[in-house]
Formats: sequence, C-alpha cells, structure tokens
Amino acid sequence: MNVVKKILYLPPLINFGLGVGLIVGAYIFEIFGYYDPCPLCILQRWSFALIAACGAMMAIPGLQIFLKKGLLVFASLFACCGSIISGRQIYLQNLPSDQIPTCAPPMDFLMDTLPFFEVIQTILLGDGNCAEYEWRFILNFAEWALLFFIFLLIYNIFFLLKKS
Repeated sequence: MNVVKKILYLPPLINFGLGVGLIVGAYIFEIFGYYDPCPLCILQRWSFALIAACGAMMAIPGLQIFLKKGLLVFASLFACCGSIISGRQIYLQNLPSDQIPTCAPPMDFLMDTLPFFEVIQTILLGDGNCAEYEWRFILNFAEWALLFFIFLLIYNIFFLLKKS
C-alpha cells in the first residue's frame, strides 16, 4: 500500500503514464480491433498526448517549482479541453437518430482544404461518425475518456494547490 501511495504522489509519472497508456490502448483497439477513430477521438488522443508531454517535462531534474506548477496548469487545461471534447462526443452519441448530424468529409480532406481553425470548428460540431460507437465495456470509449480526463483534471488541480 505504501508503494501505491508513493506512486500516486508523483504527478510526472501519473500524467505521462496515463497519457501514453491511453494513447497506446487506443491504437491497439484501432489496429487489432479495426475500430476507426472519429475526428473527436483523434482530438482526445491529442489531449492525452499533450498531458503526457507535460508529465514528461515535469520529470526533468532540477526544474524550478514555478515551472512545475505551470506544467500542472497546462496539464489541467488539456484535461479540461479533453473532457469538453469527450462530453461533446457523448452528447452526440445520445442524440435521437433523427437529430444526428450528417457525416463530414474525411479529416485528411478537411486539413487540405480548410484553414486550421475552421477544421477544429468543423470537428467540434461533430458528425455522424462521432455519434456511433461499436465497443462497450460498461462504458464506451468516449465515456471512459471523460472519466480519465476528469480524474487527471482533479489530480492536477490537487497538486497545483498543494503546498510544496
């Protein structure tokens, strides 16, 4: 039990480990389970990647305390953005079938034809692909992602407010 407590008091390890672990898990489902990610799923992966990057930078030895606190702020911000994205996907998944938006063009096409911020706006509006879910273990992918984002948000805010 003491080892678990020590691990939980290491924000760099938790942020990096959960971020990388969830991305690897998503790629395993994509490659071996043949589940194609929707654009909102890809944005959630980017949020987890940015949280993992904050965790990796927090692990730099000799880093000033205010830089570690700044990285905790950024990790909290990315967790908040990720929870908004996964919340949007859960909302789309729970819409009645007659209110689901039509499918958008593929992400590659959007990136080639639209400016970056319009691509983000189009993705956040969602499409019919984001309203589908094929896999479920108690919760679906977006609901699990939301739980992890909320955990990381609360976890990082706890260490941000904790006296060093």
